[in-house]
Amino acid sequence: MPWQPFELHAERYDRWFDEEPGRSIFPSEVAAIRLVLKDTHGPRLEVGVGTGRFASKLEVTLGLDPSREVLRVARRRGVEVVQGVGEALPFADASFGAALFIATLCFLDDAMAALREAIRVLRPGGSLVLADVIADSPWGRLYLEQKRAGHPFYAEAAFFTLEELYHLLGDVGLKVTSSASTLVQPPDTAGIVAEQPIHRLVREASFVCLRAELG
Repeated sequence: MPWQPFELHAERYDRWFDEEPGRSIFPSEVAAIRLVLKDTHGPRLEVGVGTGRFASKLEVTLGLDPSREVLRVARRRGVEVVQGVGEALPFADASFGAALFIATLCFLDDAMAALREAIRVLRPGGSLVLADVIADSPWGRLYLEQKRAGHPFYAEAAFFTLEELYHLLGDVGLKVTSSASTLVQPPDTAGIVAEQPIHRLVREASFVCLRAELG
C-alpha cells in the first residue's frame, strides 16, 4: 500500500515542513492552492489529509486518510478527521462543495476510482482541486530518483505528468477551469525561498494546482 510509510513514519513526514527546504516550499504551495480555491463553496473535504498541514491553512472542513498515525497528528493540529480511503469515501452523495487532493493522487491504489468517489460526494456545482508535484518537472525528477533509491515515502508512489493529470480528469468527465503554479526554483538552488504563486500553468514550475468541474 503506497500510504503505509506514513503510518510508520508520521512524525518524520511532519517534520519535513519545519525544516528546509520544506519550511520555504510549504507557504508557496499553500498560496498557489488558495488561488484556485477562491470562490469555491464549502464544506471542503481533503482526501489524503496526512498530518493536517494544508487542511489547517485552507479552511478544510473535514480530512480523510487511511493512516491512523497521521490522523493523530492532524487532530493535534485541530483538524477534524476520519479514517478511510479515497477509493471508498464514507460519505453520502452531494456532501461537499469542494474536494481537495494535495500531494495525494500519487499515493492512491486507484486514482481513477478516488476521483469518481470525489465527484460522487460533490454537490452540484462543486469543485475538485488537484495539487501535486509533476513527474517530469525538476522536483518531480528528484523524487523519482529518490523513489528508485528506495526512499521510504516515494518507493511506491506513482507520480503523474501534467498531461496524465488532464487525461485522468477528462476521463471522469471533469474540465479544468483554473490553474496555478509555483516552485520554479530547481532542487539544486542554494537557499530555497518562498515564491509568489502564478495564476496559470508555467512550464518551469514543479508544483501545479488544477481546479476542475463537471463539464
